[in-house]
Amino acid sequence: MKKVFITRRLPAIAEERLKEKFDVYGSRENEPYPRKLLPEIVGQYDAVLSTVTEKFNKEILKQKGKLTVISNYAVGLDNIDVEFAKSLGIAIYNTKDVVTNSTADLTFSIFLSLIRKILLAQVFIRNDNWKTWDPELFLGEELNGKVFGILGFGKIGQAVARRAFGFDLNIIFTNRSDIDAKYCNDIKARCVSFDELLAISDYISIHLPLTDLTRGIINRKIINKMKRKPIIINMSRGEIVVTNDLLDALKKGKIRGACLDVTAPEPIHADHPLCQLENCIIVPHIGTATLECRNNMALLAAENIINHFY
Repeated sequence: MKKVFITRRLPAIAEERLKEKFDVYGSRENEPYPRKLLPEIVGQYDAVLSTVTEKFNKEILKQKGKLTVISNYAVGLDNIDVEFAKSLGIAIYNTKDVVTNSTADLTFSIFLSLIRKILLAQVFIRNDNWKTWDPELFLGEELNGKVFGILGFGKIGQAVARRAFGFDLNIIFTNRSDIDAKYCNDIKARCVSFDELLAISDYISIHLPLTDLTRGIINRKIINKMKRKPIIINMSRGEIVVTNDLLDALKKGKIRGACLDVTAPEPIHADHPLCQLENCIIVPHIGTATLECRNNMALLAAENIINHFY
């Protein structure tokens, strides 16, 4: 019987499904699997169910024995050298279709928290500062009629657009591949050039995969093209935004705010300057952190392996 290794403690459904077809082994710890032990895994197992914290680079992958499959418990694949893996005959899978709603929900959750100053208001209450109603207290901004720009219009980007449409935002987007015209008409979304999106967006939401082309794409030069000093939302990968350039822009008012589910470095420490800014909300990479999504990810990651062999 083929052997499968799960690199981290995950929802039980993954192991339960895999045990129907394979001998299953793995870590019971809720922490990244030690890097020094990864060569042993790729050398001894037929399949690996991995997470984003395990980095399968060329150095690791070249230790391959009978490994045939890596199923990544994530939508992104930037923790795996996919092309090198494929050259070794290793198939790579992800869980892209089950993370859409949870990630889109969180996009608007942290966005609304920032523009309506919810976290600041909560601290205000907890510090016992609320003495009377104040017409100038925690003034935010309305969304109706503002321009919401989306970088990357895949399934998550489109789900974010549907939510933006519900808030009466004017939706624009950039995307490398064609999008169904009827879908765009239904939510009144308009495809524009990258430069136009930068120039007219009040808010910019990033939903791009991390590639050589997108790494560092939001930098000082690009931020200077953002005419309306928008709020930037990053739900993709931290490395897409140049952290020091973002920090400088926030401090100088070149952008009004930032909502970050991901950072570079990640994790980011509490003493980092970004964490000290009132116009920046950072959450610890929890875009897919719902019970429904995490269970569906575990099930799909397991079924990717099953379907590969059967």
